Amino acid sequence: MDRAKQKLDKSYEEVKELKELKELKESSFFEYFNSFYNNYNDYLDSLTPDKIVCVFNIIIGCLTLSSFISILSIMLSENIINRIKYLERFPRILKILKIRNNINKQIAKIYLFLHLALILWGVVGNTCMLFY
Repeated sequence: MDRAKQKLDKSYEEVKELKELKELKESSFFEYFNSFYNNYNDYLDSLTPDKIVCVFNIIIGCLTLSSFISILSIMLSENIINRIKYLERFPRILKILKIRNNINKQIAKIYLFLHLALILWGVVGNTCMLFY
């Protein structure tokens, strides 16, 4: 009975240490994110309006390129699946891939909408910054 109680106490202390470690990691993550955000705001405050427009265009360009590559890869995945010949010998894998491809097509519609919204946001943002 004493050994069981000692093991229970030891396990409780280990769980308590893990919980403290997890809280430390979470707090350090939020501190890191908050520090990054504050540094970014300080950096933007130090820039002239034309340089802010350049930073804005770089960010919008990267986001647009990322969105475009995601949409392109989803659309090309069906062609790649159809060209692979060994999948005909494994109908279960083919069925799973086709289900996944149908899900990706639905997600592609959402990505396409987000892509167009991102481009529209970039154009409107650049237009607004033109008048500053």
